[in-house]
Amino acid sequence: MVSIILRKKRVLLPMLLLGIVGNAVADTRAPVTPDNDGLPAWVPLETCNQTSGKSTNGTPCYRQPAPIPFPNVMFKGPLYQPNMEVRTIKSGMNRTWILPASPATTTWGFFDYSSDEPPALEIAPGDSVAIETVVAGGGQVVPGITIDKLSYINGAVNGRGPHTMTGPIKVNGALAPQFGQRPVDFVAVHINKIRMLSYATNNSGDSAGLFPQYPLLPSGAVDTVSQMIWPNPRPAFIDSYYLDNEKMTAKFNDHITIPLRPFPGVLAVARSKEDIALPYYDPSNSASSSTSPGWCVPIPGILNMPKGCDTKQPGPWGGNLDIPVMTAGSTTYLPVFEDGAMIWTGDSHAAQGNGEIDLDALETAYPELNVTIDLVHTRDRPELGEWPIIETKKNWATIGYDLNMNTAMQKLLQETHRFIMAKYGLDDAAATVYLMKHWDCPISEVVDEVNGAYCLLPKTLRAPKSPDVLKQDSAKYWVSYQTHPSDLLTAMKNAAYELINHASGPLGISRGETYTLATFAMDCRIGRPNIAAGFSYSMSEPYSGPYAVSCRFPKSLLDKP
Repeated sequence: MVSIILRKKRVLLPMLLLGIVGNAVADTRAPVTPDNDGLPAWVPLETCNQTSGKSTNGTPCYRQPAPIPFPNVMFKGPLYQPNMEVRTIKSGMNRTWILPASPATTTWGFFDYSSDEPPALEIAPGDSVAIETVVAGGGQVVPGITIDKLSYINGAVNGRGPHTMTGPIKVNGALAPQFGQRPVDFVAVHINKIRMLSYATNNSGDSAGLFPQYPLLPSGAVDTVSQMIWPNPRPAFIDSYYLDNEKMTAKFNDHITIPLRPFPGVLAVARSKEDIALPYYDPSNSASSSTSPGWCVPIPGILNMPKGCDTKQPGPWGGNLDIPVMTAGSTTYLPVFEDGAMIWTGDSHAAQGNGEIDLDALETAYPELNVTIDLVHTRDRPELGEWPIIETKKNWATIGYDLNMNTAMQKLLQETHRFIMAKYGLDDAAATVYLMKHWDCPISEVVDEVNGAYCLLPKTLRAPKSPDVLKQDSAKYWVSYQTHPSDLLTAMKNAAYELINHASGPLGISRGETYTLATFAMDCRIGRPNIAAGFSYSMSEPYSGPYAVSCRFPKSLLDKP
């Protein structure tokens, strides 16, 4: 068992040094037990038979790895900000800062909102920051970690996400809205450049990913029907990859090469006090709200137990959006819910398809995520509403996320229609015509409880009509196309599963390997829906189908002979 209890914030286990670190000192005043914030001997403790190593629902459980002794002292933040400025870089009135990843500037699995702690960095609008990020699991998810250790890490603390976060960055002048009002300020985070580590990992879990070995029902029982419809292509695993930062590629095997396109999987602001106060969502509890789910819990091991919010689930605050267009050159506009915005980032990706289906992307960390952060007022930009907006060189991207994939699409329709009217001054009917003409809406999120999709809109009103999604193989792609009369997620699962079966042959790899490759390179998009002028975008009258999904693999993944 672990022989210490951590009692301050910004806990990062273990990172950089071979030890357990945090901006705290060890506290040995009480014995460590599962009841007083100590780590359990087995995960999940409450359902695990320690003789068989199986939970009561038949899924595996994992024994605690041997801990590294805790070092005597780690220094708490904040860091001394004058020594974080890049003095040789000036751009008018704006300044450039370095935000290193250290125990004083990072957290593991939580966005930590302790009001008594200062931000990791405080900047003015227009300043630039060179941010360093850390791999998942508090720096432990590196080549060589075993799937047993990783499974224990991911399940040991209730409500803790897998990601290591760097932040928060406070933006002076960013104001929270008045109670009950929509956001008045947005922070614009422009990505100038990204430098990656030389390695990445990818893993899946027993009950995680789109096609897990042990899919679970809300009650916690194994979903045997899903097991029969979509048999697991590959049991829980973890792989490692070398990233060639010069060629911007990674070798999948001796004849398949993955193109790298790095982007932050998590980019977030502080959520509202009302969101933080919501009870943590529990699908097995009928009283738990699926329309207003909470994702925040008291952080174990910290004095006074302040609430931290799970890094896993995305929302209006951004977070784990997993949208591949958020790469260098893009700008993400995030609504401000608390004064100062308080920006975090992590879950640094080297590559990811549209639909991160095996659970992870090609997961790495960034020695440098270089961003310029500005402040935008909604009075000057009426197209900014209550959800993040992404801008690329050619497109705007609107988003929709929800526990239910159908509802996520309805939110996407509603937000995209609103954006088009506000941005281009079109009326209701004209905005619908524009949306259907330029329909290009990939699926971004299907494995992190909250599901999501986004729409790419051309910046010009005179852009040509977007092509329909592919329904069969082409010269450039292997394709699977599936429809469902009433459920978008089922259409997505059927299309992705069929493509895994279809493409494994020409790719010359097993179905399990194709499942892994799909999370890096598969592109799944929603087919153009049957919507015409007069459609109601109200959440009370949602689009109800039919739904179509097209998934494709680029044939360019195969090395040329």
